[in-house]
Amino acid sequence: MKKLRIFTALILAIAIIYAGAFSVFAADTKDFKPYEDSRFFSLGDYDIHYRIIPTQGETKGRILMLHGFMCSTYSWRNMAKEMSALGYECVLADLPDFGFSTREKEGMEIIPREDLMIALMESIAPAGEWIVAGHSMGGGVAINIACMTDIKALLLYCPCPQDEFPAWAEKLVKTGFTENTMDIFFRLGSKLSPVVRMVIWMATADLRFALDYDLSGVTDPLLYEGFGKGICEMMYNVKATDLESAKNLKIPVLLCQADKDIILNSDQKARINETFDGAYKYTVQGAGHQCIENRSEELAKVTGDFLSENNL
Repeated sequence: MKKLRIFTALILAIAIIYAGAFSVFAADTKDFKPYEDSRFFSLGDYDIHYRIIPTQGETKGRILMLHGFMCSTYSWRNMAKEMSALGYECVLADLPDFGFSTREKEGMEIIPREDLMIALMESIAPAGEWIVAGHSMGGGVAINIACMTDIKALLLYCPCPQDEFPAWAEKLVKTGFTENTMDIFFRLGSKLSPVVRMVIWMATADLRFALDYDLSGVTDPLLYEGFGKGICEMMYNVKATDLESAKNLKIPVLLCQADKDIILNSDQKARINETFDGAYKYTVQGAGHQCIENRSEELAKVTGDFLSENNL
């Protein structure tokens, strides 16, 4: 009898752990608000989650902030606070398949990320009134936006140029097995707090910051339904970053990089530096790839000075 009770308790414990590890949540965007200031912009099959951080005092301008791979509006929280204090309204948007925006899937009518962001911008104000900021993957999207429509300025933080994924791997990536495996991988990963903190440490080069980090900002989006599947679909919906056209941009460009960035490889950094040879460049010393999070005060000052010097 004692062995039976132990066995039953063990099975129950495993069931509880299993349910927690594999739980996902979905929501009706009419009622769903991951943050108090959450909003949704709808276009076609897409619901894009975004947030507006209003200015504190006189408004000098408006900035669209686009996050990096595996990130969301959460990664901009500190920069947005700093920039709003300097007089800039900040609009933080979750790109498709990330944060709390629509997960792409087979059969839906795909709209390029750049088109979605331009439509979001124009639903708020004409594109010509915007400054666009991009971090990492979001930097690649921001560059394309600058090449596609008139904006006031381009702000790049550890930008990563996007390339097309190889056609030969598409049938392997976009299969039910791969997509389901990715879903399980990210759900399980969201439960491994030490691993998540280690990734944050590697990305910021700041152990104290990683130890104090509110992990829900990273893990909650991973549990939003279809994250793994969306990532697989996204790989073949990505528009390559048009670096050739970017060389001809006539707008002010700020390029901020970090000297301890181990996420971007040397080729990616070289391509960006060559493309924006005439940009105003700044290197954050002792910082990692996610410097927009833990070095936001420093970067906001650099950004504010750059915008002021360009009368923006």
